[in-house]
Amino acid sequence: MGVAMRTFTRKGYGRIYVQNYEAINVVKEMVEDMDAFEYDYLPDDFITLFEEYPKLVFTHKFCDLDIDELTARCWDKGVPIFCFDNGERECFASL
Repeated sequence: MGVAMRTFTRKGYGRIYVQNYEAINVVKEMVEDMDAFEYDYLPDDFITLFEEYPKLVFTHKFCDLDIDELTARCWDKGVPIFCFDNGERECFASL
């Protein structure tokens, strides 16, 4: 039995945090490279600066991307990211 892929919760709340605006585009490109179909479900403003923490965004159908792999790929490119998923369908810190 393998390790289960960690993803964002379907119709839940989460966000990807980065250090600067340039990193937002790098992460978007990485998501598209990993899964072009899933990229189409990437919510607007889902990737944002660390300063926006803990404000979260509704994930809707953006829920099939391996966020551990995304994190590793971004860190390998020198772009530290923090993927946060509250694991719930309710959130009091959402936009």
